[in-house]
Amino acid sequence: MKSKERYTVKTAKEKVLLYTNDMAEALKMKEKHKQEGAYIDDRKSKSKHKKTFFR
Repeated sequence: MKSKERYTVKTAKEKVLLYTNDMAEALKMKEKHKQEGAYIDDRKSKSKHKKTFFR
């Protein structure tokens, strides 16, 4: 099943933690799981943000 939400919070091992359209909620979840290497995957601009801003 494909998610329609823009942001996906994942761990370094690609485990999905959260699907959301709310950036603030995504940042909170990322901060909560930072010891697992959590990052935010942006559906609209994956390559630009995944490596620079969100990691």
